[in-house]
Amino acid sequence: MNILLNELRAYHHDVAKKINQIKELLRKMRHESDGANDYKLLFKMLEALHGDAERRHHENEELIRRALLATEAPIHQRVKDIERDHQAFGRIAGQLKMLEGTTIDDFIKKYIDHMDAEENIFFPAADKWLSDNQWQDIKRQWS
Repeated sequence: MNILLNELRAYHHDVAKKINQIKELLRKMRHESDGANDYKLLFKMLEALHGDAERRHHENEELIRRALLATEAPIHQRVKDIERDHQAFGRIAGQLKMLEGTTIDDFIKKYIDHMDAEENIFFPAADKWLSDNQWQDIKRQWS
């Protein structure tokens, strides 16, 4: 698989670890919450899902997605939805501090589903259909 796709996958792996930590903290909060300290930790952990690294990651995925759309590849609907997902995650993540735990669960579920679609549909299609020249162009724009 292309080195840039491997970089995106590594980021997903790191995010999956963070999501598991958030899920564990949410479970703890439902059963034995430490009140304000748990919420402070939760919001700190959630901030990792909408910082500069997340923004750059999505920008880089969009470079690849747009290049893939310019090929003759058959485009799965999930690939077409990725841009909308990225925009929604940005809006939702910015509002998480005001939301209840069940909405955070929803966000986590959608985020995991989004990463799954990228890794199992989008990345393989990009790896198969993008030319070396397209990868070079993407690499020049990579953040």
